[in-house]
Amino acid sequence: MENKKQYHSIYISAHNNAVDLLSEAEILYSSKRYARAYFLAFSALEEISKSQLAADVFTGFRKSDEFWKSYCKHDLKIKNIRWATLDANTSPYNIDINGGLIHIDKPTIKKRMDALYVHLNKQGNIICPKDKIQKQDAKDLIHTVNVAIHQIHLMTEHYGHQIGTKGFMK
Repeated sequence: MENKKQYHSIYISAHNNAVDLLSEAEILYSSKRYARAYFLAFSALEEISKSQLAADVFTGFRKSDEFWKSYCKHDLKIKNIRWATLDANTSPYNIDINGGLIHIDKPTIKKRMDALYVHLNKQGNIICPKDKIQKQDAKDLIHTVNVAIHQIHLMTEHYGHQIGTKGFMK
C-alpha cells in the first residue's frame, strides 16, 4: 500500500476502533468482567499504536515498511505504544482521586494471553483468566488507554501538532 491517503484512513479507522474498544472495556469493567476488560483495553492500545504508525507514514515521519513490520505483531505494537504507560505514570495523570500516586505496570503479551485463555501451571493446576487478571489490572490499563487518547487529542486538536508521534514524541 503506497497510497498515503490510505494510511490516513487507517489512522482514523484504527483510532476510532480504539475508542470503541475502550468503551466496551469500560462496560465490561463496570460489570466486573475484569479479564475481558483488560483484554479489550490491551487491544485498544494496539489499535492506537497502529493508528499512530499509520499517521507517521502519512506524514512522512516513518516509512511504510515500518508500519507493515508492526501491523500484525502484538509485541511490536505494544513496544511502539510504551509512551502511553510512561505518560499514565506521570503527573498529572498519575494522581488518583484521593491524592495518592498511581503506578501502572507496562502491559505485556503474557498478561494479554492470561486475560483471555485458560492455562496450566507447572503443577498441572488450571489457571483461569479471572484468577490472573484482577480489578486493578483492568483499571490501570483502561486508565492508560484513556491517557493515550487524551494525549493524542491534546496534541492534535488543542495544540495543533500534526498527527502521529512526531507531534509529541520529541
